[in-house]
Amino acid sequence: MKKNISKIIGGLFAVTLLISACKKNAPDQWLQDNITIIGKVPVIASFTLKSPATTTVPGGSPAVLDLRYWSDDPIDKINLRATVGSTAQQLVSTTPYQKAYSTVSRTDSLLIPYQVPTGLAAGTSIVLEVEVVNKNTLSKKGPSTVTLKVQ
Repeated sequence: MKKNISKIIGGLFAVTLLISACKKNAPDQWLQDNITIIGKVPVIASFTLKSPATTTVPGGSPAVLDLRYWSDDPIDKINLRATVGSTAQQLVSTTPYQKAYSTVSRTDSLLIPYQVPTGLAAGTSIVLEVEVVNKNTLSKKGPSTVTLKVQ
């Protein structure tokens, strides 16, 4: 009986010694040594057509787009791009950032004017996409686009 108790106590002592003798590994530093944190990506809350009331528009008419966005990092500019029919997407306008905080939506708001091109065939679709670019060069393209149809 005494032999069993001494073996149990000796075993527990050996296990305790073994556990305490194990060197705890330092966390892997490779990832921390090989990354650079640039900043945060801006957020686009909504991108909608404010006027006209319908998405069917005559060629040459003005349209106003409503952008709601925010960012934890400083914002540099807002780019508006358009895809007219089957042509490649083109940069239409670049707006420098101006603070316009809305307490109602708790976002910055921007009304972006867009002139519908003239001479387009009826039924041509124009897909408008917005991009918010931070000063840290991170950018966000909208979760949604606005599509206009030419009358």
